[in-house]
Amino acid sequence: MSKPSRAILLVAALQFVYLVDFMMVLPLGPDLAREHGFALDRLGWLAAAYTLASAVSGLVTFRLLDRFNRKPALLLTFGLLALATLATTFCHGLPALMVARALTGAFGGPAVAIGMAIVIDLTPPEQRGKAMAKVMLGFSLAAIAGVPLGLELARAGGWQAPFYMVAALAALVLVAMACLLPALEGHLNAREKVSARILLARPAVRLAILLQAGSAFSAFLVIPHFSAYFLLNMGFPRAQLGMLYFAGGVVALLTVQLLGRLADRTGPVLAAGLATTAFCAGLAPFFGLGAALPILFFVLFMAGNAGRNVTMAATVSQVPSPHERAGFMSLQSLVQDVAIGAAALVTSWQLGEAADGRLTGMAPVAALAAVVALAVACGLARLAGARRAVALE
Repeated sequence: MSKPSRAILLVAALQFVYLVDFMMVLPLGPDLAREHGFALDRLGWLAAAYTLASAVSGLVTFRLLDRFNRKPALLLTFGLLALATLATTFCHGLPALMVARALTGAFGGPAVAIGMAIVIDLTPPEQRGKAMAKVMLGFSLAAIAGVPLGLELARAGGWQAPFYMVAALAALVLVAMACLLPALEGHLNAREKVSARILLARPAVRLAILLQAGSAFSAFLVIPHFSAYFLLNMGFPRAQLGMLYFAGGVVALLTVQLLGRLADRTGPVLAAGLATTAFCAGLAPFFGLGAALPILFFVLFMAGNAGRNVTMAATVSQVPSPHERAGFMSLQSLVQDVAIGAAALVTSWQLGEAADGRLTGMAPVAALAAVVALAVACGLARLAGARRAVALE
């Protein structure tokens, strides 16, 4: 197996562990709320703790990530993520859970930034859509296998069982990375050192960062509340929740591969348009529509969100220079985490819990998600046009 292929496979595995660790907390929300005695409308606080800690970590490590060999930096941050995930199993109550999730986010953000920088370092620009699609297999497999398995483990063995699973998987991936990843030091030869001020002075960087923030904000206005809304407002059976995420993940897996290749061939505009259409259609249940076919709309949302992510990643990857990539990815992760935290705060203000346990206030939240998603699609088209103009000069 070639060096780039090994790196893509390992970073996809990293993404899988990272995303299962993050994603499974959201559908596990009703279980965690019951076990730890907090209201469901406080579930967003766990996401906010995770993402805001990741943002602070990104701010602290931004200047450092491109100054070291990528491999040891990745092993350190990912190893600490595994330990923080394991520490979650010792928590009791919402405050302790928030601290543990904050530690996990603080180490996960830099680990993902370094992993994505490795893939970009080893992949030519014209092949990055395809490479990003392969890396994002981690997202789809997290939904197909990781989240459903976590839900079933929690149902059979208690809420700690999924966190034991993630910690064990992280340890296996860590050993594989230590054995198979090459040393990556080429970016250290650049004389110019990256800084946030230098990066943000460029219009393309500012637009790319803004689009990443908008994409994350629109998605996480609704992602943390899908399982609770389906279970409590639509009467979806808890025993079938794992199958719901499995179905969404399978379609997302296919969508990522198709739209990643489409973005390479035709540019991101068509791919992003199709993905955004599916994303917005998937919000229908929050407006009281499609109650008879909840799985269809969940699948549309998952496919649309995954498609948006791969087209965004392929386009934005062309913005930074080689010696800026880990720093740029860290800055992008920072802004994305702030956006996710902001989404959690918005939903905590807007959502409520009715006397019968149902979530209230989801329709305006879903409407805001759709509006922001459409704005992001338009902005991505503008960024792609700007990149083409620069390439032709």
